[in-house]
Amino acid sequence: MSNIWVAAIAVIVMLCGLAGVFYLVIKQQASVTNKLIQFIAVTLVLPLLIALGSMNALGHEGIGTLLGVVVGFIFSNFAKE
Repeated sequence: MSNIWVAAIAVIVMLCGLAGVFYLVIKQQASVTNKLIQFIAVTLVLPLLIALGSMNALGHEGIGTLLGVVVGFIFSNFAKE
């Protein structure tokens, strides 16, 4: 039963993130930059990984690897700034 709640919260976070991206691009006419792509990664990929991990759809090694890739991608541009 808790897997359903985790998946539902992940879907809500993804929908809110997607709505925020659409608002920025359409209403504010913002350009797609590295920070926007990082925001999309945080709001879409991380909740998906958490939901898949709670449902045991991916192994622990796979989730750890994918989380490392996403976190590395997110923090990669901070050193350049």
